[in-house]
Amino acid sequence: MAYICEEELISIYNSLEQNFLNSGLEPEIALIRDYLLKIKVSENDKVLGKLIIDYSPKKQAYNFRRDSDLSEEEFTRIIALIGQSDKLREKCSSKKKNSNKKRSNVQEVLVTTLYYAYVDGSFIEGCTGYGAVILKAGNIVAELSGKVDTPEAFTSRQVGGEIQAVIEVLEWCKNENVKEITILYDFQNIEKWATGKFRTNTPMTQAFKEYIDNCDISIIWHKVDSHTGIELNDRADMLAKNGARQ
Repeated sequence: MAYICEEELISIYNSLEQNFLNSGLEPEIALIRDYLLKIKVSENDKVLGKLIIDYSPKKQAYNFRRDSDLSEEEFTRIIALIGQSDKLREKCSSKKKNSNKKRSNVQEVLVTTLYYAYVDGSFIEGCTGYGAVILKAGNIVAELSGKVDTPEAFTSRQVGGEIQAVIEVLEWCKNENVKEITILYDFQNIEKWATGKFRTNTPMTQAFKEYIDNCDISIIWHKVDSHTGIELNDRADMLAKNGARQ
C-alpha cells in the first residue's frame, strides 16, 4: 500500500537527485512514510547521515531537517551544496518569528521521527496513573490514560506511572505497526534505566529494562522540562492524573 504523498515525495527526490550528484554527493532513498522521505547521503563512499524531507500537501511545499545521525554542520553544508539554502532560511526565520509564542508543539522542531509521544506519570492520594499523547507528523493520533495497580507502582509513587506510560506507548506502536518513535519525557531516569546508564536495582526497573531490550521498536529519547507551558506535555500530565483518579 502506498504511503500518503509518496508520489510527491519521490518526485521531489528525483528533482534533487542530479543536484546531489553534481556536488559529489551520493543520495539514496532510505525510508518513505506518510508525508516524509529520508535520504541517505554519502560522499566518497562514506555515509554522512540522513536528510529528511517533510511534505505539506496543503501548502504543496516541502522543508528539510536532519536525522539524528547527521551533524548540524554537515546538514547545513549539504543543503547549500544542493542549492536549497532558501528552504533552510525559511525554516530558521519561521522558528525565530514564533520563538516568543506559546506553542503546543514547542519541542516539535527537535523531533526527527514521524511518530512521537509525550509521556508522564502521577501519584494522587495513594494511586498511580499514567498518561501519554501520541502524535504523527504533528497531529494527535492517540491519547492513553490509566491506573497502575501493582504493589511496585504504589511504593514507587509516580515513577510507576512514568514507566507504564512508556510501555503503553510501545504497545500501541506494536499494534499500529510503528517501528520508530521519539519519546518525550520529563523524568530522566526512564531513559537512563532503558539505556543502561542507571543501574536497575528494583524488580520494577529490571522488568522495564528487560521489556525495552526485547522491544523491536527503535526509540529516540528526548528530555523536556516539566511544567514550563509545553501544552502536550501538560496534557500527558493531566491524563496521568485522570488515570490515578480512576
